[in-house]
Amino acid sequence: MNESNAVVKFLNKATDIIVLNVLFILCCIPIVTIGASFTAMYTVTLRSIRYGDGYVARVFFNAFKKNFKQSTIAWVGILVIGAVLFLDYRFWDAVTDKTMGTMMKIMSLVIAFLVFMFVQWLFPLIAKMEDKLTRQIRNSILISIGCLAPYTLIIMGLSIGFGYLVYSTTLAMFFALIFGFALVAWIQSFFIYKAFSKFITEEPVGTDDPLYGDMVAHEK
Repeated sequence: MNESNAVVKFLNKATDIIVLNVLFILCCIPIVTIGASFTAMYTVTLRSIRYGDGYVARVFFNAFKKNFKQSTIAWVGILVIGAVLFLDYRFWDAVTDKTMGTMMKIMSLVIAFLVFMFVQWLFPLIAKMEDKLTRQIRNSILISIGCLAPYTLIIMGLSIGFGYLVYSTTLAMFFALIFGFALVAWIQSFFIYKAFSKFITEEPVGTDDPLYGDMVAHEK
């Protein structure tokens, strides 16, 4: 009986991850909506860690709509910063003064690394908290630094490792299209939730709606 329950739970979890992965990819297609899609995906995975599985599509689209504006502004800002850093790197790569060029390229890479580090927390934080974008950015920077070891390094390692596998092997790309993005986000969410517990407190809001749970997050 226990083995049967374990199999059912595994199949339910696998189905939820596949559904979430498909929704994430579809909502990323317009490119500009990638930020909102990331936020919606982390809303589902963080809720799964806190409350259990179920309501994947409802939670995803509710979070996508609710956080669309803030997540999209954040994503466009990240794209602009990324484009500037890329052009800056290419510019210094072409200069004749190789010593100065090398120093400036290293600086561009360091800045890009730091941006990538705090972005790992930005969309999960938007998914978990309601606040002004400026405060969300500030808090994501503080959390990324405050939880550098081990949580930020683990989350970054998962993202970089997954990205490398998808880039380097066709098989990994195939699995990514089926369940990879959502699976990585779900694994990351265990560490994200542990880190959030140091900075965020949850309080009852007087509802037993299974879509939202019965807690609201506040900054400690």
